[in-house]
Amino acid sequence: MEFEGQKNKAIFFSNRDNNYRLSSLPSDVDKKVLGIIPIEMARQYRMATFRKKGNVVDVAMSNPDDINALNSLQFLAEKENINIKIFSASDEIIRDLLKGYESADKALKDVVSFLEEEKEKTFSEIKSKKTSRLEEEDVIQDAPVSKLGRVIIDYALEGNASDIHIEPDGDKYRVRYRVDGILRPSLFLPRDVGLAVISHIKILANLKIDEKRKPQDGRFKIKKNKLESIDFRVSTFPVMNGEKIALRVLNKEDKIFQLNELGIIGSNREILLEKIKKPYGIILITGPTGSGKSTSLYTFLKIINNVGINIVTLEDPVEYSMDGINQSQIKPEIGYTFANGLRSILRQDPNVIMVGEIRDTETAELAIHAALTGHLVFSTLHTNNALGAVPRLVDMGVEPFLISSSLKCLMAQRLVRRICPHCKREVKIPGAITEKIKEELANVSDEEKEKYGVFEKKGYKIYQGKGCEKCDNTGYMGRIAICEVVDIDDKFKNIISEEKGRELFLKKEAERRNLITMKQDGLLKVLAGITTLEEVMRITEGTLSVGGDIEDDKG
Repeated sequence: MEFEGQKNKAIFFSNRDNNYRLSSLPSDVDKKVLGIIPIEMARQYRMATFRKKGNVVDVAMSNPDDINALNSLQFLAEKENINIKIFSASDEIIRDLLKGYESADKALKDVVSFLEEEKEKTFSEIKSKKTSRLEEEDVIQDAPVSKLGRVIIDYALEGNASDIHIEPDGDKYRVRYRVDGILRPSLFLPRDVGLAVISHIKILANLKIDEKRKPQDGRFKIKKNKLESIDFRVSTFPVMNGEKIALRVLNKEDKIFQLNELGIIGSNREILLEKIKKPYGIILITGPTGSGKSTSLYTFLKIINNVGINIVTLEDPVEYSMDGINQSQIKPEIGYTFANGLRSILRQDPNVIMVGEIRDTETAELAIHAALTGHLVFSTLHTNNALGAVPRLVDMGVEPFLISSSLKCLMAQRLVRRICPHCKREVKIPGAITEKIKEELANVSDEEKEKYGVFEKKGYKIYQGKGCEKCDNTGYMGRIAICEVVDIDDKFKNIISEEKGRELFLKKEAERRNLITMKQDGLLKVLAGITTLEEVMRITEGTLSVGGDIEDDKG
């Protein structure tokens, strides 16, 4: 098989046609040769360069027929003006080759050591009152701190972290990474080094490096490789011992934007698929910050997005850029709020409107008005459960009859950690816990359980992750949503109008219908082997007690 590049006619020889195979690890791999392929690209496609002769570079691949990998290599060959010969190799050889890249741990130690030696010169220049802001930026950009900042970011990307926290801790600065919803301490930096890192990040995000008395928000982008880039949302915050900074990693490639992959399955999925395809009305998602509401909204938009409809969003901030959708970021500092933006959107002939969050009465009333005048509206609220959105809107001053006329569906969600698929194993549970699970799921039909892949007749089984290298010995890898979805039909509409949206009456109707609660959704996912009992109880804060140790299934 041959590919001819448009510019340099770089030729790729595949193992399939030419039987090139790397049977053992080369003993003399030059790091300069290894670095021809960026580390992110090498890890993503499980490949590495190991030899260069003239203009021909030899590349070992675990899957030589991976079209995406071949396309990336073709792009690289054209850019670097090289020819590439592909060898198939075992996973063990690829893993050993990848070890040749400088690890984040070692790089961090080297840079911190160098910075401590050079900090006096660097900081004397930065702190000099005679330097202008542009000169300050040059000093920091040229300093080794820029490499340290990249190492910290690379460390987050390698560990699939969603957030990076850099914060003062006594006479040091602590770096923590949020992985699968849990903050993990990872690095400690000398105080001056930590301050330099924060200044560097503030410059990247176009923030004032000398403003430490009040919070600032910004954003920057870095190249993941020659084909992709990743956005970072930056927030600074003054604390007692200095200044704290938090970075949100906005990596679109990590988002699948599919209902099943998000954890929306069973009747919840069926209700949502029906409602998001309606021509008008309002659909609300509730949950705390970091519960995946934005990802669910983007998933809805992706499902209904086509050239025949005009989709406009108002966000704070725009987290992921989506083709075919008109996305706008609000700017309260200049008077561009959700309410003002909504008024303008209605003059843009929209079919679908997404409002990042309903924060005040004016925004709520405008969103309801848009839903009543023939638009499909998606938005979010901060309430503990799905039905709590109704009294929240009433408290904001929206008339109950307007809510009942416009509301189509309510959804609440949280995120729980997935069991690591590489070290997943069945565990035995005490009979008392089995009985409590059965009691919790007593009103769930067999048909609904089967949609989750749970078959009660075969007996309940639960699983845990033992902990392995791939999940950093946590037993978990990735997260999935547990949720509850309420279809606002005529009966619910009548209760909202007649009882002024009081939550007690809404809950009684939900219980009468045996609607799947968030805890039940989580327990069904426990029995389906997706997450653990401990995770579901940690998130839902329910009354189900383990009441004993879960034992390994030795058999």
